[in-house]
Amino acid sequence: MKKTIKKIEPILNKTLNKTESFIQSRPKVNFLFGALFEAFDGLIRSSKDTAKTQPFIRNQMDAKQYMGGILVALFLGWVVPAIYFFGFLCVVPKLIVSFVVGVFIVDVIWVILAREERINEGGFVTCLFIPAFLPPQAPLWLIGVGAGVSILFRNITGGVGMNLLNPALFGRLILTISFPTMVVSGWQEPFIGFPTLQSLTYGVDAVTHATPLIAYKETGEVTSYISLLFGANTGSLGETCRVALIIAGIWLCKKRIANWRIPVAYLGSVFIFAALFSLIPGETMVPPMLQLLSGGLIFGAFFMATDPITTTYSQTGKWIFSIGCGLITVVIRNFTPIPEGVMYAILLMNLVGVPIQSIVLKLKYRV
Repeated sequence: MKKTIKKIEPILNKTLNKTESFIQSRPKVNFLFGALFEAFDGLIRSSKDTAKTQPFIRNQMDAKQYMGGILVALFLGWVVPAIYFFGFLCVVPKLIVSFVVGVFIVDVIWVILAREERINEGGFVTCLFIPAFLPPQAPLWLIGVGAGVSILFRNITGGVGMNLLNPALFGRLILTISFPTMVVSGWQEPFIGFPTLQSLTYGVDAVTHATPLIAYKETGEVTSYISLLFGANTGSLGETCRVALIIAGIWLCKKRIANWRIPVAYLGSVFIFAALFSLIPGETMVPPMLQLLSGGLIFGAFFMATDPITTTYSQTGKWIFSIGCGLITVVIRNFTPIPEGVMYAILLMNLVGVPIQSIVLKLKYRV
């Protein structure tokens, strides 16, 4: 394996250097894609820049490598499985609309008005989230509205690294408030079986069915846990193959792009609180395993709650933040008419992230 890597490395370096020269020699291309290329380049090769002044860090991960890692994990975690289950023509047009409206229209206009050098790679990450939150049958204009609102909110509140709330989740919240029927309907059943060219292109006929959480609340039906793991059930595009999401999430934790404490505490607290609430007499609660494997919980735990900007930065604070997300998620799912609580839980904990961090520091340092 090492010999193969050594043979490929010179060719890869040469290709990346040529691509870098091409992008830098063309101002318009550099304006649109320069930051995105640097994000992937930094993920593949070590960063060329080193810190000259404090603060110093103990690894080579910088913001661009972080963004590149998230893009790769999202592509493998939800885009590829969604194409398999719902078809190329269901997924890719939504991604194109999200990028065109969010990055190449809203973000470009903002950067020009703000007289910035070029657009940031963070816009691509935000816009890659938007289709993942919505049903397969969501119209393209809804994707565009969500992407535009998310990017505008991110820029208004300070840009990358300055947001109190996760911009993509905020965009999803606005869509839920403004177009509730479209956001909570259109749950198309996925394709199941050996893929063909037709299935990969067009998916299957649009047969709708309630999501596992809605089905349990309405009829008490418990969806097969195996089908939930491998994506053979209805849900948002990003809730397809949970095995792929888990593998991508573990890779993010291994690369230290995501802090492992957050998904562990979030998922663990959901299971524990769901088990405790199920002991309440006279109440029918969603079973713990169904809580873990349904809805957007795994996606949210690995990809949304781990956003380092909108969570706390101390390790103790991360545990408190994640357990709070777990408690709110279970309470919303069990005691409200809302079938899913992940989005609300993460946004609510985003709001109290700063107070949590302040309290942790005061208790730790007695200030």
